[in-house]
Amino acid sequence: YYPAPLPVSEAIGTAGLQEKAKSLVKDLSGGQRQRLYLALAICGNPDVLFLDEPTVGMDVDGRRRFLEEIGGYAARGRTVVLTTHYLEEADQLAQRVVVMDRGQVIADSSPTEIKARVPGRRVTFTTRAPLAESELAGLPLLSHEVKDRQVRMLTNQPEEVVRELFRRGVDLQDLEVVGADLEEAFLAMTRHESAR
Repeated sequence: YYPAPLPVSEAIGTAGLQEKAKSLVKDLSGGQRQRLYLALAICGNPDVLFLDEPTVGMDVDGRRRFLEEIGGYAARGRTVVLTTHYLEEADQLAQRVVVMDRGQVIADSSPTEIKARVPGRRVTFTTRAPLAESELAGLPLLSHEVKDRQVRMLTNQPEEVVRELFRRGVDLQDLEVVGADLEEAFLAMTRHESAR
């Protein structure tokens, strides 16, 4: 079918299916089937590879390995077009991210450039006891989310927020302050006035 195909063993190895090489498709798990689809996609040794939500149904280890293989494929000079709702995958793999909203391209840049569009820093931490919304009142926050003991907030003044939380006696654990991630950038770019 192909002028210069990959050796079968290389396609199977890239997909991480060596131990299942003699199995029938019906005997594969959902994640193993996704990896089989990768082997089938690369067996012709294409210069451009299109993948649509390729890690759906994969376990954590299989997903990690799959993403490493896709990254390696791209590093060998191949183009990989990946559609995904898992933005951490796009952030990890992509040199270029195209964001579509309501059928329109609203961003076409590197992940770093897209993340830089979001003002502020992400502050995350856990607490010993669930945090009441009132304990966040008056803080200079762009957004926040409290789920039981997990707190995630976006702010332009992370030092002031952390200082004030300590002053209020909030017991912060696992404190992390970083730039916005690709998901936060996506949400900021696709947020519509009617949804606010």
